[in-house]
Amino acid sequence: MSSARISVNVDSEVKQDAQKILGEIGMDLTTAVDLLLRTIVREERIPFNLQTERAYREAAHREYIRVELGKAKLEAANPNTIWRTHDEVMANLKVQEERKCSHG
Repeated sequence: MSSARISVNVDSEVKQDAQKILGEIGMDLTTAVDLLLRTIVREERIPFNLQTERAYREAAHREYIRVELGKAKLEAANPNTIWRTHDEVMANLKVQEERKCSHG
């Protein structure tokens, strides 16, 4: 098998950071790039999800909601959970705010 040289321009800080991380897992930059290219050839796709910043934020928000709903379900199933009405919660928040204002 013959080898070919490729030249890629990247931000020097990105290169240094990548080399540090790759070194921690016992790999050099050449091996990582070779692995990336081999994976592209084998899978006939780029082996990671490319998306816009907006799509990334939306996915992160959906994951946050999923986790929080899971927590809420556990709390709702707990027989020791203390339930308060909306009016009770708002009254408590008002008292806390008034205390902050009187001390500040």
